[in-house]
Amino acid sequence: MKRRAAASLAFCGFLAFSHPSGALASSFYQTGQGSLQQQAPAQTQSSDPSQDNGRSSLDDTSGPTLRAAPVLNPTQDPAGTTQLLQDQLADRDKSPQGRTAQGPPVQLSDFQRLVAASVGKVLPIYGANLFLNVPSTFAPVNRIPVTPDYVIGPGDELLIHAWGQVSLDGHFTVDRSGSVYIPRVGTVHVAGIPFDKITDFLRSQMSRLFQNFDLNINMGQLRSIQIFVVGEAKRPGSYTVSSLSTLVNAIFSSGGPTSTGSMRNIQVRRGKETIATFDFYDLLLKGDKSKDIALASGDVVYIPPVGPMVALAGSFDKPALYELKNESTIKDAIALSGGLATLARRRQIRIERVRQLEDTRSIEDVTLDDAGLSTPLLDGDILEVSPIIDRFKDAVTLRGNVANPRRFAWHPGMHIRDLIPDKEALLTREYWQQKNQLGLPILDPNEDIRRYAPDAPIAQVNGTGIAPSPTNSALALPNALDSDTNVHGVPSNGIPNRRATEDARTSGLTRSASVSLHNNASPEPSTSSPSGSAPTAASVSSAVTGVAGRFPVKNSVLLSAPEIDWAYAVIERTDKNDLRSHLLPFNLGRAILDGDPSQNLELQQGDVVTIFSKADIRVPQDQQTKLVRLEGEFMASGIYTAGPDENLRQLVARAGGITTKAYLYGSEFMRESARVIQQQRLNEYADDLERRVKLAEANSASNALNPQDQIADIAALQKARSIAAGLREVKASGRVVLSIRPDSNSLDDIPELPLEDGDTFVLPQRPLSIGVYGSVYTPTQFLYDTHRRARDYIHLAGGSTRTADTARSYIIRADGSVVSRQFSTALFTGNFESTHLFPGDTVVVPEQVNKRPLLRNLVDVATIVGQFGLGIAAINVLK
Repeated sequence: MKRRAAASLAFCGFLAFSHPSGALASSFYQTGQGSLQQQAPAQTQSSDPSQDNGRSSLDDTSGPTLRAAPVLNPTQDPAGTTQLLQDQLADRDKSPQGRTAQGPPVQLSDFQRLVAASVGKVLPIYGANLFLNVPSTFAPVNRIPVTPDYVIGPGDELLIHAWGQVSLDGHFTVDRSGSVYIPRVGTVHVAGIPFDKITDFLRSQMSRLFQNFDLNINMGQLRSIQIFVVGEAKRPGSYTVSSLSTLVNAIFSSGGPTSTGSMRNIQVRRGKETIATFDFYDLLLKGDKSKDIALASGDVVYIPPVGPMVALAGSFDKPALYELKNESTIKDAIALSGGLATLARRRQIRIERVRQLEDTRSIEDVTLDDAGLSTPLLDGDILEVSPIIDRFKDAVTLRGNVANPRRFAWHPGMHIRDLIPDKEALLTREYWQQKNQLGLPILDPNEDIRRYAPDAPIAQVNGTGIAPSPTNSALALPNALDSDTNVHGVPSNGIPNRRATEDARTSGLTRSASVSLHNNASPEPSTSSPSGSAPTAASVSSAVTGVAGRFPVKNSVLLSAPEIDWAYAVIERTDKNDLRSHLLPFNLGRAILDGDPSQNLELQQGDVVTIFSKADIRVPQDQQTKLVRLEGEFMASGIYTAGPDENLRQLVARAGGITTKAYLYGSEFMRESARVIQQQRLNEYADDLERRVKLAEANSASNALNPQDQIADIAALQKARSIAAGLREVKASGRVVLSIRPDSNSLDDIPELPLEDGDTFVLPQRPLSIGVYGSVYTPTQFLYDTHRRARDYIHLAGGSTRTADTARSYIIRADGSVVSRQFSTALFTGNFESTHLFPGDTVVVPEQVNKRPLLRNLVDVATIVGQFGLGIAAINVLK
C-alpha cells in the first residue's frame, strides 16, 4: 500500500508538470485574490546558432523570483463530507510536510457501502488513490521551457535582445490587441504566432528598417488563463492557471473526481463544442496521455456522474471498484484489474447482482471457462474470487528437535523410519553451531597481540567467548575503544559487556568469570549481606580452594543443546470422518535406535510428527543427563556425568576419592533448584519488607509523640528502605548444608545424596584460622587453637565495642550452619562464650542499630515525671 501511494505521488508530480508534447509546465506563485498565476523564466530562441549556449543580459532581470504556493485554490468549496474511509486513511503514505497536503475526508459512495457490507472490507475506487494526497506546492524551476508550438497571446512577455546596426534590450508585453510596441520599429502584431516562428517574424519586420543585426528572443512571464472545473469534482470552481496547463493538470488541481464522479468521460468544452473527452483509465492502465490537450482561457472542464460500476473483490491483482465504458463481460473486467492473483481459485467466480426490477439481490457462481468469461456484466455487479485453501496434499510434517523440520512428500506405506532414517537426523542445527563455536581459536591476551585482533576472545564458556579485563595500559591503546564492544568486552560507553557477564553467570562460573569481566577485582560472595558488615558461609570454601584465584576460568563443560526425549514422541492426526485431532504417542528410542517394528508407526497424509527434547517436557531425574562439578580436594576434580541411580558418595568414589587434606566439615554443596527457591524466598521477604515500610510510613505521623520522634521515625524508615533495596541485590547461592561432623575425614562420611543436573560440590582443604568480625576493635583472622573458645577469640580481637549488640552475637560454622547467642543457654547447650569452634568458623558481633542515648532517656523520664506532678497539683487546686 505504501509503495502504491508513493508511486501515486510521484505520478501526480509528473502529471502536474507534463505537457502533451513532453515539455514541463511552469510553477505557480500566489496573487492577491487567492488565485494563482504562472511565471516562467526566460526561454531563448536565437537566430544565431553561436548564441544558443550563451547567456542573455536579460537573464538576471527576467522578472520576480518564483516561490512556492498552494496549487490552484478554487474560489468556492464543495460541501463537507460526512464519513471517513478509515482503512484508506490508516494505510495512506505519510508525505513530507510542505510537499503534499491531505485532501478532504474520504466519502463513501452508496455502492462502496454495499460492497463493504457484502465482502467485509471497503474497496477503493480504482484511481482514486492518486488524489488522496493532492500536491500543495510545486518546487520552483529556474528553467522551464515552453513548447515550440506555444502560441503567443495577450499577456505574454517577450524579452527581445538585438545587436549590430540596431541595439535593443527590453521587456515587451503583448497588449490586449495582440501587439507589442518596439522602439524605433513600431507596433507589431504577434498574437497567434507560434513561439518557434516568432524570431523569424520579428526579424522580417525589423529588416524593413535595419540591416546587419542579430536578434535573440526569450519568453518572460507567461499569460494566465481562467478555466472552470464543474460537475462531480472534489473542488469545483473557477481557476486562474498557467497558459501551459492541460486537462490533466486541471483534474489534479481540482482534487479529482468525487466518489460519484466519472474517470472515463471527462470532457473539455470550449464554447458550445466538446473539443476533447479524456479517459483516465488510459493513463492509469496504459500510460497513454495522448488525448490530453492544452487548455485555453474560458475552457470548461466537466466531470459527469460515474457510469456503470462493478466491484472486483478477493484474489485479483488490484481489487477495487471499476467504472465500465466499453467493457461488457467478466473477461473484460478481469483485464481491468490486471488479472487474477497468484493464489486465486481459478475454478469459478461468484457474482452478486442487484435485481432492480425484482427489488432484490441474487448470487450466481460462474465457471471460469470460455463460456463463463463471456458472461455479460450489469451495473452494480460484485465479482468475488476466493483464494486457494492453504493446505498441502500428500504431505507429512516433521517438527521439533530435528535437524531439518519441514514438510515431506507422503507416499503409501510411509513409516516413521522413512521420515527419520537415523539418529543423526535428530541433531539440530543449533547443536552443531554450538559445537563449532567450541573450536574457535583463543588468543593470548597480550596487548601487542590484541592490538591486531581486538575482537577475539581469550576464554570460552560453552562456546561463548569471554574478553579479558581492561587495564589502564590496555585502555590507553589507540584502538581500545574503536568498536562498540572492544577488546576487553567493555563498550565505548564504559558499561561492561552484559552478554559476556550473563553467559558466565549462566555457566555457573560467576565467581571466577567476574574476575575477568570486572577489572580483576575480588569477587563478592554470592550471598553477601546488604549491610556488608559480616562475611558469609560461602566465602569459606572459596577462600581455601582457590576458586576466586588470580586467573579467570577459561573452559567449562555444558550441554550444547537440550537432549532428545527418547521415551516419547507423538503423531498428530486428523480423523477424516469427524475432523477431530488424535495423538498417537510412540517410543522414539525403540523406533530409531532399536528398530522396533511396533513403534515404527505407519504415517498418513496430513500427519504431524513432533520430536521433543528434555527441555520441552520434564522427564524423570533418572532419564536426565546430570553434569556434576567436583572442585577442590578430590583425587580427580572435574565435571562428571552422574548415572541414573548414582549418589554423591558414589560419584566421589568414582572420581578417586578425597585427598588427605580434605576438610569435609567445610565442604560446600550447591544446587540449582535450591538456588531458585532461595532467590524466590529472598524476593518475597523483600516484598514483605517494602509493604511493612509503606504501612509504617502511613502511620508514622499519627504515632509520633513529638518532632524528635517523628525525625527518628523518618530516619528509621529510610534505613529500612535501603535494606529492602539491598535485599533486591542479594543473589542466592543455592548452598545446601550437608550436616557433616567436624571430625569427618573419610569417604563414608559423605552423605548419599541423590544428584541433580548442575550440582556443584566444593571440598576445601583444612583451614588454619578463625574469623572475628563485626563490632569488635580488630576484625581479622586468628590462628586456630583447639583450647580457645569463642570468648577467647573475641578477646583477641580487642573485645566488643561500645555500640556492640552482644546479646545477638552468632557463629557461622564452616559447614554453613549458624549458632546464635539467643538460643545458646547453659541449660541446653552451654554458655555462648564457651562454645567450641572449629577451623573455618567465624564469630560475628553485630552492631546495635537503635541504641538510644542515655541523656535522651533521662530527658524523657524527667518530662513524664514533670507532667505527672503538674497533674497532681491541678487536682489539689480543684479540691
